[in-house]
Amino acid sequence: MRVLVTGHEGYIGAVMVQVLQDAGHDVVGLDSGLYRGCDLGPAPARIPTVGSDVRDVTAQDLAGIQAVVHLAAISNDPIGELNTDVTYEINHRASVHLAEQAREAGVHRFVFASSCSLYGASEAGGMLDESAHFLPVTAYGESKIL
Repeated sequence: MRVLVTGHEGYIGAVMVQVLQDAGHDVVGLDSGLYRGCDLGPAPARIPTVGSDVRDVTAQDLAGIQAVVHLAAISNDPIGELNTDVTYEINHRASVHLAEQAREAGVHRFVFASSCSLYGASEAGGMLDESAHFLPVTAYGESKIL
């Protein structure tokens, strides 16, 4: 399967590319390079890339792609607070735009990576699971709610 991984140079994306390649998939990347050089593990694999910012992807860019694993984002709560407008633009609006373009291109599988930050802190101080109400306390957390 030909899979586009957005954010393929990030700390999760770099691992995801390898997992997908090991499973026999043909992987294409899309990354703005905002975190290039901040590797926490092995350097990202060199793979073909879509030469576009996630905010500008078109259905044409996705021609031949069968699945999208969308990991690109302004990541984490502190960085998201530096410019909340850009955080929302990239994490929310660009994600919706990418999904719309993928649908138009005939992509049948779309995996969106959200975040535990959309839940905020537990009101009772206990553990939360995916059925908990969303109570984000940062722009990053709010931006990950689609």
